[in-house]
Amino acid sequence: MINSALQYFQRCQLPDGAIPDASIARFPTANLLKNWDTVNALKAIALWRDRVPYEDGGTIDRVLAFLRSCEKPSGMISWGTFEVSPAEFCTETSSEYISALTHLGLTEQATTKANFLRSRQLPGGAWSEVHPHVPKAFQTVASVTGFAMMALVELGIEPLYLDEALDHLANLQTSAGDFGINWFYYNTHYYLTRPATAALAAYGCYSAVAAVREFTLSQQRADGSWFVRVDGFDATSSPELQSALALQTLVCAGAGSDDPAVRRGLVWLLDRQRADGSWSGGPYPYPDTESYQDFQALQDVYATSQVLALVHQLTR
Repeated sequence: MINSALQYFQRCQLPDGAIPDASIARFPTANLLKNWDTVNALKAIALWRDRVPYEDGGTIDRVLAFLRSCEKPSGMISWGTFEVSPAEFCTETSSEYISALTHLGLTEQATTKANFLRSRQLPGGAWSEVHPHVPKAFQTVASVTGFAMMALVELGIEPLYLDEALDHLANLQTSAGDFGINWFYYNTHYYLTRPATAALAAYGCYSAVAAVREFTLSQQRADGSWFVRVDGFDATSSPELQSALALQTLVCAGAGSDDPAVRRGLVWLLDRQRADGSWSGGPYPYPDTESYQDFQALQDVYATSQVLALVHQLTR
């Protein structure tokens, strides 16, 4: 299963080294997420390349060359091809880039970038997206801080304002236990909730983590999957992607493969691998409005990378 997914990434690789979703050939707007897809594919490859028979054939070197070409002077990167100034970048994409470098054993490169990322923490505890195309109200959602904190945790680096970061996340947690849902972030609770949960668990905030676990369990469907469709969006991320993120959330909250809910969800999810090795991610959930009518992008590379990350969590 893992080999088939890794080979899928290799078949998606372009001559420039990027690994975007195959929909880029049909929907030029998929370029908007080209770097994000590539970083997530690279991280999945890094997690598994030494654990399964894997013939690289130069895949990693080409990916790294592509991502280096996308770096800003700070070493950070944006999520895709939107033109932004040298000082602007995507905090989430850059955090996962650092994580991928860490798992590849490129510790010096990762640490240099992580120290810059650390310096960008706001005194109130949050990290923010430094990108003009992210609506201001969405720039400090929980996932941004969660991704940044976990990139630092993997390198043993403590945030500048640790207590403030944990307070920031605590303040964003809803009474139901999740961290909200936002169309700009895949229109699923678990994109925002999973990295926030990982950060809270890493620093022993067990009450908050327990609330996340109860919320996530309460949303599981009878067949073992997770899926929410938000009103006003014809396009939405797939049950496979939402389920992979929900299961990661449960694992971050302490559940293991012996947990009945995890086992049911995992059986459902692994059964959905397609013949080409991928999992369906569904379309990116752009609003059904005139300003976004030309935006189309599928999320199969991202969904596949998240399934591989989940299985790695469980086998670890």
